Amino acid sequence: MPFSKLKLTWSFALLALPASSQQVPAGTISVELLRYPISNETRRMLQKAVQASETGDHSGAAKQLRHILIKSPGADAYVYSLLGVEYLKTGQITEAVDALQQAVALLPHDAANHANLGLALACKGQYDRAEPELARALELDRHNKVASQLLSSLPLTATK
Repeated sequence: MPFSKLKLTWSFALLALPASSQQVPAGTISVELLRYPISNETRRMLQKAVQASETGDHSGAAKQLRHILIKSPGADAYVYSLLGVEYLKTGQITEAVDALQQAVALLPHDAANHANLGLALACKGQYDRAEPELARALELDRHNKVASQLLSSLPLTATK
């Protein structure tokens, strides 16, 4: 399966982003994200970026996400995951790898971030680096389709 046909995933539901002033029921977002509460304003900015992405304005979404990094540095755990996906969607692979490495560093137990980083590395032809990211994604979530499909598609040289 060509890498471009894989569906990219996000690791959390934006409607359930934790605001610093309210608690979100357990299980709606990654437990790790609970360590990164955000304000209602930051949540609105994130939702605006997601809406731009959903309408196909990936450059606009990336611009909004970079703005959030400046205005709300405490939202990094949310932003880097989304920004990495937007960079992948616009073919900015080097930038995607950088953003997704940040996302993995902030949320090391998030399968979607590992899978998306593996995809970005595979797009760069760095199969030896992609394989452990994809394997880690499957360790964390054995049903992760991106990781499973991509891992089975990697050139045989990557698995030696």
